[in-house]
Amino acid sequence: MRVGLVLATAFLFGIIFLSYRRLRSRKMLLISVGFGVFFVHALISLPELVNDAWAIALNEEMHLLIPLVGLVFILLGILQD
Repeated sequence: MRVGLVLATAFLFGIIFLSYRRLRSRKMLLISVGFGVFFVHALISLPELVNDAWAIALNEEMHLLIPLVGLVFILLGILQD
């Protein structure tokens, strides 16, 4: 199930990043950074990739803060221009 969600997040990030490469605007850069944060968080949260070092650094508050940072980047991109 989680692998499917990571693949869906990677697909969305790929679409947004390709549109950024085509348009080259600050708006699309901020939106693609936001989706990139979601993609990295999805990779980190996979249980197959998590070891003891990551488990110590990422507690419950960090798992809530990372998507919030991604949403802020997406919001800044939407409000740009």
